[in-house]
This record gives sequence, C-alpha cells and structure tokens, in this order.
Amino acid sequence: MAGVLALDFDGVVCDALEECALVTWLAVKRHDRSIPGPSHVGLLPADFTARFQKVRNYSRLLDHFAVAHLPAADGVGSQTDFDLLFTSLPSDYVSRFTTAASRARDWFRTEETEFWLGQHTLYPGLDNLLRQNSGNVAIITAKDEESVRAILRRHGLEQTVSEVFGECGRKAEAVQELCSRRGITPNSLTFIDDNLTNVRRVSAVGARARWAQWGYQTPEHRQEAKRFDVEPLELSDLPQLVV
Repeated sequence: MAGVLALDFDGVVCDALEECALVTWLAVKRHDRSIPGPSHVGLLPADFTARFQKVRNYSRLLDHFAVAHLPAADGVGSQTDFDLLFTSLPSDYVSRFTTAASRARDWFRTEETEFWLGQHTLYPGLDNLLRQNSGNVAIITAKDEESVRAILRRHGLEQTVSEVFGECGRKAEAVQELCSRRGITPNSLTFIDDNLTNVRRVSAVGARARWAQWGYQTPEHRQEAKRFDVEPLELSDLPQLVV
C-alpha cells in the first residue's frame, strides 16, 4: 500500500501572499465592497505590505496575521519576539480579527471568484506531486476547507485530495487522527510544511516530516533546523520524492 502524503497548503501547494495581505488589511480597515478586489490590492499601503511579508514568515495561523497591524512588528527579529508580540494582543481582539479576515476572504471567494482564484499560484511541480499520489493525499492547513477545495478545483486537482483538515492549528494531532482513520502508523505518512515549528511537532509523533524550502521562513529558522537536524526539501526534490 502506498504511504500517505500530508501537505500544508499556503506556502507548500500554493503561494497566496497578496491575498493573505489583503484579507489581513480588510479585517481591520473598512471593506468597501463597491471597490473591486484588484483596486483594493492597489490601495494597500506599501509599509503595511512590507510589514505583512515579514509577519508571514513567522506565522502559523490566520490569527497571527493580526500582528501585521502593529507598528512594533517592524522591530521583530526572532520567533520569540514575534510570539511575545502576538500574545500581547487581547484574545477578543484576535478573535474579532480572525472572524473579519475570514469574512473578507469568503466575500472574494464567492463574489469576486476569478479575482480571488487568480491570487493563488501553484508552486512548480506540486500539480504533478498531487496527481502522482492521487487518493493518498491529505491537506492539513490553517486555511479553511472551502477555500482549499475551490483552489484545487480551479486547477483540476480536487479529486487527488482525499481529506482536508481546514483551519487547523494543531497539525501533529491532525496527523495522528489521519493515521488512526487510515489504520496506518505515523512512519507511513510523509508530512510537508514550510513552517519549522509544525515540522518539528509532527516529526515528534513519528511521521516523516520534511521542511519545504520554497515557502516562508527566516535565517533564524534555518539555523534552528541545522541544530535539530531537520531535513529540508527543495522543489527540485519533488520528482524523486517517495511516499
């Protein structure tokens, strides 16, 4: 029996940096729905966009994007700095932020579908990887399931994925649940994520966890990966990847 391939989505299957920045901005700023999506993108302040790109490198969850609205994020120099800044935010503020960001995403997905889908670009070789492992692929992601399936459908890949664990903040537990459902041991599952924390946590439950180098990371993460002997995975490695 073929092994199971479990993939993160944003930063592994597709790049959606601009879309994530847009919904993050509109989670706090007024979303004027009379203005089309491309115009909203053009109105994003350059300093916010730069700050969001930095914040994205440290984030695991949609909640974490709230930090991009804090000018103090410009001074973040480590994962510890970022985590401390995030935990300084009131929990009710984060909850409201996440709800509003999801609402903006839902609007673009349902009302400006072509624009929204165009904001998601597949990384080279990921379509082939999904097709080669069709039926044995699961997506474990912080993105919502409806969005994941819509993007996969756009690229003719929805049928390659058997399960989607959407809005997932505890990926190690999701991997264990997936293995239990499939009746397999964790070492029969290959997990790929661009977030080093997720990779280390999933590795700790016995899965073959690989750290995607084409997503979001920092020099600090690369140094940490060397200390803990985390195995990197390049896009050029995908054709030879055995699951």
